[in-house]
Amino acid sequence: MIQGNEQNSTLRYGEITAYDPARHMARVKFPDLGIISHWLPILTSNTQNTHFEHPLDSGEHVACIMAGTGTESGVILGAFHDDKNTPLVADKDTHAITFEDGTRITYSRSTHALKVECVGDIEIHAEGNIKLTAARIDLN
Repeated sequence: MIQGNEQNSTLRYGEITAYDPARHMARVKFPDLGIISHWLPILTSNTQNTHFEHPLDSGEHVACIMAGTGTESGVILGAFHDDKNTPLVADKDTHAITFEDGTRITYSRSTHALKVECVGDIEIHAEGNIKLTAARIDLN
């Protein structure tokens, strides 16, 4: 649980210096202060019944809310685009995940198309049946 005086919360910008995947926490270097934070939790959309993990890379630019004036207590809100790291997909209707190796998953709300481009193997495991229904299926 994050503790601190919310009345003295500060928005800070920094970059990830270390990431702990077992706790989904990271340390952040704040250039304006010249110091590195304690381990901070990373804000995510789900943690109880449904889980959503998204690791942050070292050097990733992030925004943080810090409790009080120090760097001991706070939360990493997430990464943000800047002049050096611009969006790879600049379309208001497209959701996309692009991985470092070039694998990409995109979904277009306007065309209702889901596309998976994978540079490696794809495995699908089902406890039940798998049903494919389409107007046409091409296998190569």
